[in-house]
Amino acid sequence: MPFRFIQRLAARLAGSASTSNSPAENQLAVKPGDLLTQRDGQVWRAVWILEVDPWPDGTAAAHCLSYKPMDAKPTADSLKRAEVSIWHAPIDAGSFGEEGWELIGNRQPTEEDLIGFAEYLRLTDFPRYLEVTGKDSKEIVREANAHYLRGNELCEQGRKQEGIAEYDAAVELFPLFFEAIDNRAFTHMELGNFREALNDFEQSLQVNPDGPAAFFSKGECLMRLGELAAAEAIFAEGVGRFPEKKALFQDFLKRVRAQRSAKR
Repeated sequence: MPFRFIQRLAARLAGSASTSNSPAENQLAVKPGDLLTQRDGQVWRAVWILEVDPWPDGTAAAHCLSYKPMDAKPTADSLKRAEVSIWHAPIDAGSFGEEGWELIGNRQPTEEDLIGFAEYLRLTDFPRYLEVTGKDSKEIVREANAHYLRGNELCEQGRKQEGIAEYDAAVELFPLFFEAIDNRAFTHMELGNFREALNDFEQSLQVNPDGPAAFFSKGECLMRLGELAAAEAIFAEGVGRFPEKKALFQDFLKRVRAQRSAKR
């Protein structure tokens, strides 16, 4: 990760603070680098704010590193040696004022500290990931597409496990590449790995909710796995949701209902 990641992130976030709908007297305006602690029964908890992101409703998310509970009240210095509990978790920034957290210092995160946050963005907000890391979107897409095409070639040659590895590489580079996710899922189906295929189709639908092939194939995987009630629900929904594929969904809806009847 280039050093400009830190430079750009620090410049963009300098002086930024959360907003909250809580009364002003309860607010603790957190900013990147803030170290906070809170007494919780017999122990002390502490978090380190890595970044603050505004939400559409006017509040904000604080991206936090959380430490394991401590017996003694921590200091900014002692937290350098404290054991980490969770490397990243988004928390309502306004909650720090409402729940009695105390500011005990500020330490700006290093490039190494921010790697976990960048990984979170890569999986959840890819455009923002590109923004804060300064990575070249065209180069990422080019590399991902090369892996995708290589995966297609290998699968056509019958080298399906190698093809899956190439699809893995494509999705790792570009998590929004639902075509690569779909092809990986179809390859798993050909190998009889219906649970893995189902997981892939669900991932694909998170990226592209209106993908008819992924939606139908999710139902087929459920059917192959014997989860007939769930499969029936998918095919029934697909009849109305994808009118251009209505006949296909109706056909499999009849099949799964027949299987369910035969088991009763």
